[in-house]
Amino acid sequence: MMKATIQLILSLLILFSNSAISQTGPGEIKGKVFNDLVEPEPYIEVWVDITGTKKLTTTTDDKGNFTLKPLDPGTYVVYATGFGYDTTIIKKVKVTPDHITYLNDIDISAAVVAERKTPIIIKDDPTLIRMDSDQIKVIPVRYDPVAMIESMSPEIKKGADGELYFRGSRNGAAIYYVDGVKLRSTLANLPARSYGSIQVYTGGIPAKYGDTTGGVVAIETQGYFSLWRQEKNRRDIARKKASRN
Repeated sequence: MMKATIQLILSLLILFSNSAISQTGPGEIKGKVFNDLVEPEPYIEVWVDITGTKKLTTTTDDKGNFTLKPLDPGTYVVYATGFGYDTTIIKKVKVTPDHITYLNDIDISAAVVAERKTPIIIKDDPTLIRMDSDQIKVIPVRYDPVAMIESMSPEIKKGADGELYFRGSRNGAAIYYVDGVKLRSTLANLPARSYGSIQVYTGGIPAKYGDTTGGVVAIETQGYFSLWRQEKNRRDIARKKASRN
């Protein structure tokens, strides 16, 4: 009996793990490098740091294009340099699962330190709307998950029953995923402060999410240490304000 129970638990763990993994994958960064004459600059080294000692590196092609992949979801600093050029740095480049992050054209002659602003509409998939943790932190309805998702598109409406409706779809047509795992219910029991990012499909839903006449909400939660840092920063700010009074 004990052996059968252990086998059942292992089977469930494997099934859960495969389900989560199948819904998310690595992302990538694409961009183009120009010189001061606004001409594509080939053979420029572009890289991101993966760890303190490891980096992912590529080189621009003859048209100045580059691709960095595969990259785990997260926030990166992109570096670009070449012979005769100083290093250009682009900070806060966010990579999301299964998607391409497009950088604005990089002027290699400027040698600037820039910060990328995250667009809410994804260039390679206009039916996908995305909100990252920085955007979630400043939205007025951040503590109301349903209202927050409704605010992302005029095609999403909150019904009298509190449910989300996509483009006039029927009740229950919306599908919710959290960290790659499909929910059996809505988002009512998931605290909004745990959200790391929200991806909403209002149409053109990828096959991996199944068949639905509504929309898909895919949420990536923040890890324990991200939440801990947020709380620590909040307390530090409160302590500094109190010390000034």
